[in-house]
Amino acid sequence: MSGPILITGGAGSVGRSLVARCRADGHAVRIFDLPICDFTGLEGEPGIEVVRGDITQLDSVSQAVQGVSAVMHLAAILPPASERSRERTWSINVDGTTNMIRAMETQAREAVLVFSSSVSTYGDTTAEVPPVRVSHAQTALDIYAESKIASEQLVRTAQVPTVVLRIAGIAVPVLQEPPPVWPFMAEQRLEMVHREDVVTALYQALVTPAARGKTLNIAGGPTWQTHGRQYVADHYELIGVPLDLAVFRGVDEPGWVDWYDSTESQHLLAYQHHSYSHYLDTLRAEVERMLADDC
Repeated sequence: MSGPILITGGAGSVGRSLVARCRADGHAVRIFDLPICDFTGLEGEPGIEVVRGDITQLDSVSQAVQGVSAVMHLAAILPPASERSRERTWSINVDGTTNMIRAMETQAREAVLVFSSSVSTYGDTTAEVPPVRVSHAQTALDIYAESKIASEQLVRTAQVPTVVLRIAGIAVPVLQEPPPVWPFMAEQRLEMVHREDVVTALYQALVTPAARGKTLNIAGGPTWQTHGRQYVADHYELIGVPLDLAVFRGVDEPGWVDWYDSTESQHLLAYQHHSYSHYLDTLRAEVERMLADDC
């Protein structure tokens, strides 16, 4: 690639890991994110350029796109913040994607656009036979999913090479405080995906010509296919919290999680390297380190 890889939302957790992956393979990277973001460890590093800007401003996006060889479009407002204002979410997620496509069509028509979408766009699939395939209808349960459906439609008609990745819930390998209400039912099918495997999928989608024009599910694979109660029980066991303290969504309001068909994406991108048991072992090791530090 002659020009840098542009990563929108590059200062976030997935973005930072993606920057590291691109740099490890020798690619120059341009990070585009809000001026208020923390760019510690990124700015001033060899092969990394930081462009502060706003995805909702076409001039700002056009500046970021100049001379790039590829775009990883991660920038978006996520739940629960996305549910507070449809107007703001639409401005960032949909209008921001429009700006990116317009800028690329004008200045970088040969660059590949890898778009980060979500399996949440399938809606409630609890009454169906798994796994959920990319051919499944998209039915939004919230503003975020609605914005991703609209953005996908824009990407499919863009006059640049594209790949759409519908990504399952991302499991970050660090201890986090349990949510007040888990976003799924106790008996609901659940499949997440390790953050580093998401990074691999994003990168491979960029460098794999056979992925262009595809829409792919990105999920953890068979080892991650469990149910809500078991997933929470595994996490609560690690931190010594009784399962009866967990609060799940009610049967009248199922979340969008399920099991997904990732056969094609795994064949093309070969990204599923961290099993669910490996993820749990990482968390268990972190707990043990914390306990040892307290002694």
